[in-house]
Amino acid sequence: MSSLPVGIRNEYLLDGGGSSAISAALQPVAAEIRSLLNASVGLVAYRPRRAGAGLLVLAIDAPGAADPLLPNETIRMRLPVTVWRPSVVRHLQLSSTLRPHRTLLSSAVVVPWTDRRGDGVVLVGNTGISPTLSEPAADTVRRLITNVRRTVATGRRHGAAQINGDLQRAMKDIAAAAVTSENVAEALTSMLLTARALFGSEVAYLSLPDPDTETFTFDQMLGIHTPDFRHLRIREGQGLGGLARSLRRPVRSLNYARDSQLYAAPVAETEAEGIVSAMASPILVDEQVQAVLYVGDRTLHPFTRTDEEMLGELANYASLGMKRRATETYRRDVLRRQEQERLAYDLHDTAVRGLLEIGFAAEYGRSTSAATDVQTCLASIAAAAERCMEAVRGQLDLLLAGTSGRTAQAVLDEIAKASFASDVEHRFAVRGPRAVLPDPVADALIRIGQEALVNVDRHAAGSPATVDLEVAEDAWVLTVTNAVGDGQDVGSPNSGHLGLQAMQRAADRVHGQVERTAPPGGGFVVRAAVPMVAGQ
Repeated sequence: MSSLPVGIRNEYLLDGGGSSAISAALQPVAAEIRSLLNASVGLVAYRPRRAGAGLLVLAIDAPGAADPLLPNETIRMRLPVTVWRPSVVRHLQLSSTLRPHRTLLSSAVVVPWTDRRGDGVVLVGNTGISPTLSEPAADTVRRLITNVRRTVATGRRHGAAQINGDLQRAMKDIAAAAVTSENVAEALTSMLLTARALFGSEVAYLSLPDPDTETFTFDQMLGIHTPDFRHLRIREGQGLGGLARSLRRPVRSLNYARDSQLYAAPVAETEAEGIVSAMASPILVDEQVQAVLYVGDRTLHPFTRTDEEMLGELANYASLGMKRRATETYRRDVLRRQEQERLAYDLHDTAVRGLLEIGFAAEYGRSTSAATDVQTCLASIAAAAERCMEAVRGQLDLLLAGTSGRTAQAVLDEIAKASFASDVEHRFAVRGPRAVLPDPVADALIRIGQEALVNVDRHAAGSPATVDLEVAEDAWVLTVTNAVGDGQDVGSPNSGHLGLQAMQRAADRVHGQVERTAPPGGGFVVRAAVPMVAGQ
């Protein structure tokens, strides 16, 4: 036999893994032999020389049979002692080891054959009350065994090359997805598409651990429709995926609903989804099961040991994608922590400014004897406390809920909420096309605008401010203008520059810049510009 392609192991020398090379090559041979004897069934089976190997159907020709045996299905035969020489036998029963299925041949020719890797048998028989085959028929079949052996060898080489090529392409696709995908979900979906294509399966899905790691839930799914199946929670040892986790190796099931190897399997949900045959393989990252990869079909699909091995190899390679996912999770955790730290810093800054104002007002109130001054101080303290509470509530909302993109008008609406001067009508305007601002940009401009507007209320003696948000070609520009106030808290040495510092910190996070100017006629202008690239 010609040498096999590099990378092919003995386990891949039979059919499986999506390759139909052997059964396709043998099908015409089985049909020819059956036709020569005018029989009902022609079948070629093979048992590899390895521990625990079953008798595998390589090809079958049974025209008109309602439910024939399938290529790659393993069978048992009840044969007389003469089985290993060409013989004609009566009442030969073939039983599937994978499902409740029997084929009874009233008369059959049994011709054994062998090669370097195992032992085979050609069966040609009649079902029902068809005529009994004669002894010379066995010699007719025996003369064709050389052709059977040669065809198996050719199909084996072609199938091995196909499996090798399919695996290499699958692994290349997974590696490319792990590197180029924009997000983890996209990489995992690509992995499922690759697995489904490799085995020609109808469905492919992935389960990931819940926070307690003992229970896995389905995450990415292709071809799955029913909500009950989508929401299954699988514990270790439960069902096919739980078995794969416990054994830490791939497992297969021809008929899920009747599979005795499965414990506490979600049979009702699986039947409702229509899945009949399936395989599952654990995906290990750093010696821990981080996911389970499944493929399945809604018709009988005799997955073989070769299929199991291939799924296992695919799962091993898929661990690259899971490591990418873990890296991405860590990155999101870092970003979340940084955002929490930023919000906490801003909250601290807001609270400190409010407390300073409260402290100054309280000290003044203690040092004065005028009742009107005391009332003024108390009013100032109450207003500062309310602003602190509003700031705390706003920052907690960001921590708990976050945002999902806001229009320019929505940004101005958020800025307007900061005003505590109920009798002053500030003016707000959006200039430029309607646009949705990225969350970081919206957060920064809201922070800057609220800071500037509070300063107007505090120092402009009831004069309204004009707040413009311009959507320019290359930047978002926020301008807060007041014609009366001096903006003393914005950059004022007496306040420790808290206002301007807070604004600039907000701008820095989105690569923006804040400017404060004092027009010749009085008042002040705060202008914040954020380049478009900050949110892209």
